[in-house]
Amino acid sequence: MAGTRSLVLIALFLSAFISLATATESEWVDAALKFLVEGNKALQVAEVGKLEDAIEAYKQGVQTLPTKCDKSLDKKQAQIILSLYTQLGQALLYADDLDKAIDKFRKACICQREWSEGGKNEALNQLASKAYFSLGMAYQESASSAIDEGKQREQLELSVRAYGHATKLDPLYWSSFANLGVVLADVGQDGNGNQAKSLEMFEEGILAYQKAIEILTGANFSEEDRNNSITPTDPPENVREVLAELNFRIGLCLVPFLFSPGTDNGKNDGVRQCTLTIDSKPITRSCLELSAYQFNKASQYDPLHSGAQNALVLVTADASFGMSTDIEKVQSLFEEYASNFETSLVDELNYNAFHRMREGFNRALFQQHEDTDKMFLKVVDAGCGTGLAGAEFRNISQTLIGVDLSPSIIEHAKTKRPGLYDSFQIGDIKSILRDYVKQPISLLIAADTFIYFNDLNDLFASMKTGIEEGGYAAFSLENVSEESEARLNVLVPQWRWQQLPSGRVAHRKEYVEDIAETNSFQTIYYERLDNFREEKGEGVRGHLFVLQKNSSLRKDEL
Repeated sequence: MAGTRSLVLIALFLSAFISLATATESEWVDAALKFLVEGNKALQVAEVGKLEDAIEAYKQGVQTLPTKCDKSLDKKQAQIILSLYTQLGQALLYADDLDKAIDKFRKACICQREWSEGGKNEALNQLASKAYFSLGMAYQESASSAIDEGKQREQLELSVRAYGHATKLDPLYWSSFANLGVVLADVGQDGNGNQAKSLEMFEEGILAYQKAIEILTGANFSEEDRNNSITPTDPPENVREVLAELNFRIGLCLVPFLFSPGTDNGKNDGVRQCTLTIDSKPITRSCLELSAYQFNKASQYDPLHSGAQNALVLVTADASFGMSTDIEKVQSLFEEYASNFETSLVDELNYNAFHRMREGFNRALFQQHEDTDKMFLKVVDAGCGTGLAGAEFRNISQTLIGVDLSPSIIEHAKTKRPGLYDSFQIGDIKSILRDYVKQPISLLIAADTFIYFNDLNDLFASMKTGIEEGGYAAFSLENVSEESEARLNVLVPQWRWQQLPSGRVAHRKEYVEDIAETNSFQTIYYERLDNFREEKGEGVRGHLFVLQKNSSLRKDEL
């Protein structure tokens, strides 16, 4: 996936330093500036032979320089020396002469250290940070071409040191942090299909990427920084695409075992825990869950980032993390949501599944040659909420029982629709269904309740226990988007469900039907429920299932 090459290329030092020549301090300054300008002009022209011209001009300029770069020189002279060595190194790097490029970058960096003697000079530090950045890139290139693992690691460690110096000299140099993250923790494959080369220091890589994001977004800038118009060094034009890539790479660092065989001993799905700082707060969750958060964030910055989209599919297909594994989280969600539940769902999200579920159930009965006004002795409304679905089925329910995890929502149901339900039960629908083993129910309805389960097997086993022979279950489920479905079918052909960024779960039609059959249910009616609810202004896909529990004697056997 991600390659070992750096995220961004250094901006060329194409400033001609004309302003430095306002006075002739010594003979070598005029000559050095002349060759620096010639080299820069040649380097700007993308023509065959011009790179060699640039290299030659820079070399002649270097030959004019004094042997030492120390405090005997003034600031302008030191800047000329740094610029010539850095530009020559850059030209040599473009010419794939790595060893010589590294030598020139190192000389520029040494000049800065000797001249500064631990002191600070902003202009010189800016130049030196770019020299260190280029040195880090050169060491990266050297590592990628190294065959010996020891040599490769040595070059990577030198690259880390170089980028580290660049960030110290210029704390706003976001690309130094970004490339530092690549060296520390690149994951996947490079552009040639080879395994990415990094130090596999994933936690440290995440911190570097997060620092680059912080700089680009100004997330932790102080009020004083904003008032002084503090901005990133060399900000990219395509900042959203860069932010998408950085978030994507953080996601890869959280689950390298999925994308780099040999980096760990297996997937361990929801078992493996990671801690990630989100909005300045450390969050500890399943590594897969946090990586899904990062891949989704990357997709929000750049919807065309195919790597993030594919990775999101891989970590959320058949996932066993999130609210679907924690009943207390679901209960807490709806306790907080209770007072605004129906207004939000119907008025703001245009929710209509409860109407369509009753209409679909009528069609199912009609196809079974049953009266659509047939009365059911005992009906359980699973996840009853405030009674939206219950109101649709009340006229065919002799006894209607509302079941929900949230006591607060049940209280709202009593107030909003008094007398709708004959009784209520608070708790997990699986346990409640199993309690009906001796007095089974004739109809189970569930509008958008099962979207908080991932694996449906235990739920359907409970339905088998609690529903009488010949009894029915009618429920709506969320479906994946068409784009996600296409990706899932290619990347995870046998997928069963997908964990969604919302915390809900979208189930595959074939999976639901298979689980139903395994648990003695027949799917007698299926209907697509496209646009049954809105999410961020877009219609959500869903489906409606009507199941009938197999009788020991079927109608065609009577």
